[in-house]
Amino acid sequence: MGAKSLRNILIVLVVIVIVAMWYGYSADNILTDAEQKQPSHELKKNVTEITTTSITPPDGQLTENKNEGGHSPVLSSSSKPVEITYSEQNCIDIAERVKNHSGRTAFLHWYRQELEAELDNSYYQTLSIDQLVEQAQAADVLAMRMLAERYLTYARYQHFSKPAAQHFSERLDRSALAQARYWAEQAALHGYGGAFMSLLAMSYMVELEDINRQLEANPAQVEILHDQQTDVALNAQAYLTLSVELMPQLHEFLLPLRTQLSKTELSTEEQARFDEIYPKLRSEWRGKRALLGLPAELEFNIPVEVEQYIQLENELHNCNSQLAD
Repeated sequence: MGAKSLRNILIVLVVIVIVAMWYGYSADNILTDAEQKQPSHELKKNVTEITTTSITPPDGQLTENKNEGGHSPVLSSSSKPVEITYSEQNCIDIAERVKNHSGRTAFLHWYRQELEAELDNSYYQTLSIDQLVEQAQAADVLAMRMLAERYLTYARYQHFSKPAAQHFSERLDRSALAQARYWAEQAALHGYGGAFMSLLAMSYMVELEDINRQLEANPAQVEILHDQQTDVALNAQAYLTLSVELMPQLHEFLLPLRTQLSKTELSTEEQARFDEIYPKLRSEWRGKRALLGLPAELEFNIPVEVEQYIQLENELHNCNSQLAD
């Protein structure tokens, strides 16, 4: 797979993992300290780089000088007043409306119930793997979610809980990764749309991380790993494309993902391979849902105020995108 194609798909993967953070996690001060679950500094950095457009003052730059006592910072004499265009002011106004929107709290609670992957501080964290499997086999979707999260964590760290420091194992446990994908798919089949948006997408990011780690350690393996790298990336894109198709009620919510997918460029060979992978994946999904007596598409209960908040966030997203063009 070409470097550009792989980079495009990696960007899409990052977007799907943090797509809801695009909306919800900007509301850091809405919930109480006990309720908040803040994204890491690194993740916030990725969100900023991918999902926002900086409004850069034209010409001149503000610099900091200290007075003789070394205290209060002042603007340097070379600084110029910041001129804000009509388009920039429009984005600022929309951002203020987002900040003050009455539906922000409702959105966070809806998202955490319907789409969030992690089940922090929940009853399910107290269960062993065997207990979770027993409940999952009884069609407990939350148990399926927790199993997927636990196994994905084990695949990366060879431990069922995340280490305090971001220390990755030198190898990927592919058996645990397969278990993570199995339970994530089961959760999705039983109606949990967040499986696409975080668990499955993240599992492919983890696998691509492992391939890249192998290439860094031994660049001579590039020919051996090329096909594997291509298939992992294209399977990831196929799942993300399927998520958009299967969740029409989230059409507005998935605008950032749809935008990134539309920008993904594949070579002729890669497109041909994708055209093999995606129809098969879609057919298998429909067959498995039919066995459960369920339609192919997932259904969601979205309160009106949540829909209004998402529409306003999309308005801000489009405004920033226009500034970036």
